[in-house]
Amino acid sequence: MALATKIALYLSFIAFFLGQLYRPKFLNFTFPIFDLAILLLFIINLIKHRKEIKLLSPTVFFIIFSLFSLLINYFRYPFSPNSVFYWLRLSSLLFLLLTPPKIDNKIEKFFELILLANLIFGFIQYLFWPDFTYFSTFNWDPHLYRLLSTFLDPTFTGLIFLMFLLKSYFSKKNYLYLFLIYLGLALTYSRSSLLCFFIVFSFISLKKKRISIFLTVSIISLATIFLLPRMPGEGTKLERTSSIKAKIVNYQQAIKQFSQAPIIGVGYNNLPTIRPDKESHANSGFDSSLLTIATTTGLIGLSFFVLIFTQSLKKSSLYWQSLILVIFIHSLFANSLLYPWTLFFLVIESKYRK
Repeated sequence: MALATKIALYLSFIAFFLGQLYRPKFLNFTFPIFDLAILLLFIINLIKHRKEIKLLSPTVFFIIFSLFSLLINYFRYPFSPNSVFYWLRLSSLLFLLLTPPKIDNKIEKFFELILLANLIFGFIQYLFWPDFTYFSTFNWDPHLYRLLSTFLDPTFTGLIFLMFLLKSYFSKKNYLYLFLIYLGLALTYSRSSLLCFFIVFSFISLKKKRISIFLTVSIISLATIFLLPRMPGEGTKLERTSSIKAKIVNYQQAIKQFSQAPIIGVGYNNLPTIRPDKESHANSGFDSSLLTIATTTGLIGLSFFVLIFTQSLKKSSLYWQSLILVIFIHSLFANSLLYPWTLFFLVIESKYRK
């Protein structure tokens, strides 16, 4: 079984790198190949650790309740196979976080190599393939002159690179290495990721009681604002307001949807069948993970979901606290907590909880 776990992990890493580049179709539903790799790893890990699962845990409670919410809402919001698939993917990742696979140094180094490959691919894409406006025909946002890497979304790419930066910082990588990762992060022009960069390293400065970290991060953040090239397109303007207005409208829609079923929600994840823009890749969640969980599983599901992460902070390392802080703050502006690559990153790094 140990060999099977390793094979599944390496396949997951390769699929992680591919991001959104390859999306097979099944039952009228396209999904990244990474989802299949997660499912394989989950099955193998569940067989191996089935006796270690803590039944009285927020993770198990959330998974059971979210399934209950999905089933009980069937006659009100008839769910599709897609809804079940979304539920299975999230459940698989949360189970992996509850009982993570064993990650040795060799496997961890390979994961770091994959993250570096994503960064290098991002630089190549930014330099030679900066125009993604025609991707709107495939229902993706039409980004221009922004680093997307294989994830095809600058906001989530920025978060992945920020988590990579934290991993490298706590691993005591050299300054040039850290600078290249930050450069990749900055070129996404993701304001939520840049804001999280400033907040999390300010938090680290406070925890370590080192004012030099705060001063350095402040200088870097200010320099980024003034030195980032302003290329053609709205997306490279950090002062843009159109996306802010769009998020406010998005939050209002989420609150309205939540008010219709505040206790048990509409079922995870029935949102793609309820929301009007059913062809968009962004219709499976709102621009806030907690609002997405609240609308789909209600206050009960939201309580269990938040407990999964807050409980993991007990006696945890500064690195783990930083990762959780970054993801929660970022998830106020994007569906980051439910992004498969983000949760998978936590699974791999969970050895550093303590």
